[in-house]
Order: sequence, then structure tokens, then C-alpha cells
Amino acid sequence: MDVTETDLRLSDGRQLHLYDTGAEGADPRRTVFWHHGTPNIGAPPVPLFPAASRLGIRWVSYDRPGYGGSTPAPDRDVASAAGGPRGGAAAGGGGGVAGRGACGGGA
Repeated sequence: MDVTETDLRLSDGRQLHLYDTGAEGADPRRTVFWHHGTPNIGAPPVPLFPAASRLGIRWVSYDRPGYGGSTPAPDRDVASAAGGPRGGAAAGGGGGVAGRGACGGGA
């Protein structure tokens, strides 16, 4: 399963770095939006690719502001992170999207 990386220019001029496996023939209702933990970039979880490929699941993700290829968002708050998935989903096409993520918090 290949990952295509794209940069999306947002309306405020910032850049959002996107990842998309775009599984060939994937059912648009089988798209999973990956929310990475911190500190990390948004690359989808490679160990899950074989099962995703077999099931026709597409992984879509993004680098949060200030991580990887996404430009920082000064004065952001936790709620502002929702803008990334909206931008990524719009760039990734239609259909339903499920969410999956990992936490970077400590014990």
C-alpha cells in the first residue's frame, strides 16, 4: 500500500501536509482518518496496511500544525486542531469517514 503525500494551502495561508493511501478500488465508506499522538507526524500506521489493503480501507491523515510538513498555527488552542481533519477530508473526497488515533500522553 503506497502513501501519497500532498500539501494543501489553507485559507489563512498556512500549509497542511496530508497523507492518503488511496487504496485502489476502496469503498469510499471505508475511509479511516488517522489522528496521530504527540509528538509525532501524521503518517498512517504501516503495520495495519496489509489488513487495510485486503479489506479495501483507505487511510487519510495530516501533520498537525507545527509538526512535519504543516506550518505552525500561532495562538492555536486544542479545539483548533479540528480544522485539520476538515481540510484533509475535503481534499480526500467524499464518503463516510471513521476515526482512529493514538495518544502521546504518559502514564
